[in-house]
Amino acid sequence: MKKPIEPSKLFVASCLALLVTSLSFGIRAGILGELGVKFDLNVSQLSVIAATAFWGFPLAVVIGGFIVDAIGMKRLLMAAFVLHLLGIVLTIFANGFWSLFISTLFIGMANGTVEAACNPLVASIYPDNKTTKLSHFHLWFPGGIVVGTLIVFLFSKYRDLVMFGR
Repeated sequence: MKKPIEPSKLFVASCLALLVTSLSFGIRAGILGELGVKFDLNVSQLSVIAATAFWGFPLAVVIGGFIVDAIGMKRLLMAAFVLHLLGIVLTIFANGFWSLFISTLFIGMANGTVEAACNPLVASIYPDNKTTKLSHFHLWFPGGIVVGTLIVFLFSKYRDLVMFGR
C-alpha cells in the first residue's frame, strides 16, 4: 500500500532544500577570497568564478521548468542533490581556476534545480494557499545566506584563534 502524501513534511523538506541552497551561496561567498589567495587568482578570475553561479542558477531554473512535468519533482530534486554533492566535492578538491569554475557552476545549477522542483511542489501541495506558502518557503533563502556567512565568519575566527592565538 502506498503511503499518503504528507504536505507538511514535503513543505519542511522543501524549505530545508532551499536552506541548503542559500547556505551554499553564503559559504561560497565567504570562502572565495581565501580560495583566491590559495590558488593565486586575481579579482577578475574570482569575479568570473562567482558569476558562474549566477548564470548556472537561471539556466537550471529554465531547463528544470521545462522538464519538471516530464521527469517529476523527485527526480529533479535528486539531480539537485547530486549537483550539490559534486559542487561541494569539487570545491574541496579544487586545484585552481577551472575546478572552482566548474564546482561553482554545479552549485549554481543545483540551486536553480531546487527552485525548479520546489516551487511547483509547494504550489501543488497547497493549491488553496499558494501565495502564502510560497512566501513562507522563500523566507528560508535569505536566512540561509545569513547563516552561511556567519558559519564562515565563526570558523575563520576559530581558526585564527587556534592557529595564531588571536
